Amino acid sequence: MKEKNLLGQFYTPRPVAEFMINWVLGEKGDDILDPAAGLGVFLLAGKKRRPNLRITAFEIDKQTCKNLSENCHFDFNLKNQDYLDSVLDEKFGAIICNPPYNKFQQIPKRKYYNKLFKENYGISLSGYSNLCVYFLIKSVNELKANGRCCYILPYEFLNTGYGETVKKYLLDLKIIKHIIKFDSRIKLFKDAITTSCILCLEKSDNGYIDFINVYDLDELEDFPKNATRLAIGEIDFKEKWLNYFNSEKRAYVCNNLVCLSSIAKVKRGIATGSNDFFVLSEEKIKAHNLNRSACVPCVTKSQNLNCCILTEEVFRRLAEKNKKMFLFDGTKALSKGDFDYIAYGESRGCDKAYLTSHRKPWYSLEKKDSAPILISVFNRGKLKIIRNEAKAKNLTAFHGLYFNGNVTEDYINIFYCYLITPAAREILKRHKREYGEGLDKFEPNDLNNAMVLDMKAVSQSDKEKILKIYGLLKADNNQSHIIELNEIFEKYIKT
Repeated sequence: MKEKNLLGQFYTPRPVAEFMINWVLGEKGDDILDPAAGLGVFLLAGKKRRPNLRITAFEIDKQTCKNLSENCHFDFNLKNQDYLDSVLDEKFGAIICNPPYNKFQQIPKRKYYNKLFKENYGISLSGYSNLCVYFLIKSVNELKANGRCCYILPYEFLNTGYGETVKKYLLDLKIIKHIIKFDSRIKLFKDAITTSCILCLEKSDNGYIDFINVYDLDELEDFPKNATRLAIGEIDFKEKWLNYFNSEKRAYVCNNLVCLSSIAKVKRGIATGSNDFFVLSEEKIKAHNLNRSACVPCVTKSQNLNCCILTEEVFRRLAEKNKKMFLFDGTKALSKGDFDYIAYGESRGCDKAYLTSHRKPWYSLEKKDSAPILISVFNRGKLKIIRNEAKAKNLTAFHGLYFNGNVTEDYINIFYCYLITPAAREILKRHKREYGEGLDKFEPNDLNNAMVLDMKAVSQSDKEKILKIYGLLKADNNQSHIIELNEIFEKYIKT
């Protein structure tokens, strides 16, 4: 299993493979290429549908290649080599693939690939690109005229910065016919937390793209039912394509919006490199007799916060419950207990971890101010947004929102009240990344590029109402106040 994951291999479920092979072969396909054959699920489905099918397949792993040969009892052209480094003398009428899913950190040859693809295909791929997009670009260039290509791959590239170059490349070729997005609750691959999509490409100058949601695998039988069809000219490669899968959401036109980055900057939280050493509870502070000045208040886990507003009183109660609410800052060490604790960390090898070994001194913390608003990185269903009145630091479970320039506490509180409304969350969701099992994620720049209501549009009388509601929310943490806030803000957003 470990070796398979290092190679980025996740095998395709049979119902999905049969759908893909049926589409890619259509009525005319008689030859096919599989650039990452694995155990041959596509090859077996192809031979079952078309017994005379001519097959070329690549598989880089020797043992998988051997298993593939034993699994497929028919003649085909099998190449045990790196597809990305191969030179093919022919083009194909059909190409089908479940490519490796390795992220950029796991691609030792990515600089070589980037140079090769620039020379061969005229595309400069981002250094952050997932390995699967290299496979996709190469396959697109190995299609015959009117040939079809069908790929199943992580949906994330349609919603990330590195994917913009790929989307533009595909749009310029007018090669995309359908994009089928599986609901994040459908777990197609046992060992991968990712949301998958199927790209259906045809080299035939397509004028539109169908964006299709699938909530159950049985819906593949009714393909392309319930498609949102958009002309190529309507599609922006810079936009997150998540927004194109729901025509109702796209019809929801908003007023008075500005880019969040014009108001504030979202940054990731502190990465310690060794949470076991740096993260402290009251019990641990007392056990090691640590000086209080070296113990920095910090939100270390999302689960610790079930409040809307983190006041100093709420923080104190959490600390008294022995929640891990502090970080050790060794640069503020004063007492014998502090220096003994640093020595204790060294005896456990905490100074040899990747981040700590690159930090001087290793027991110091990243220099980050406390953020007035915290936004959870991951969520299932509801984004957690916290007003940080306690001025606690935060680890990477949260991003910190820092306002540009000097703003008043009232402005921060009003903006916070906006962020927690359903209207604001609906707009922010257009920039999320979807993973498997209903898990959503926001990277800092997803939020920085999101649109938010310009507070200048809100009347002074409404601002006063909002601040009163903020006071009530702070007093009782009652979520029903959010409904009142939504009614105020929504009238400025909706047309």
